[in-house]
Amino acid sequence: MSKVFFDHVYVSVQNMDRAINFYETLLDKKVTHREENTWADFDIGQGCYFGLINPDLIGNKRKIGNSSIPVFATDNIDDVYKKIESSGAKIIHSIETLDYTDYFYRVFLCEDTEGNLIEIAQYDKS
Repeated sequence: MSKVFFDHVYVSVQNMDRAINFYETLLDKKVTHREENTWADFDIGQGCYFGLINPDLIGNKRKIGNSSIPVFATDNIDDVYKKIESSGAKIIHSIETLDYTDYFYRVFLCEDTEGNLIEIAQYDKS
């Protein structure tokens, strides 16, 4: 029987250096692997990674600002919100506590420096 597991997610970017700087700040990690200005990724643990790709440089049709939204979890959403705000990224909506979940869940939505939507969440399922 075949096994399917989550491996990675990537977003399309226009400026690799700018995007790497943004995600190094957000994730508090250095880029793990980089291939010039076409690809970079971050080891996010548990065998998964988060990648950045520049479709223009590889002649690919991937669209920047697509419809999937990576969600990054944190144990201190207020601190991350301030970090994102000071990075110059666009905040789409400020921190809110969701009232339709069975557990405590706070979240905000922003755009990275390349126009991709990302969500930052803090939750407690215990």
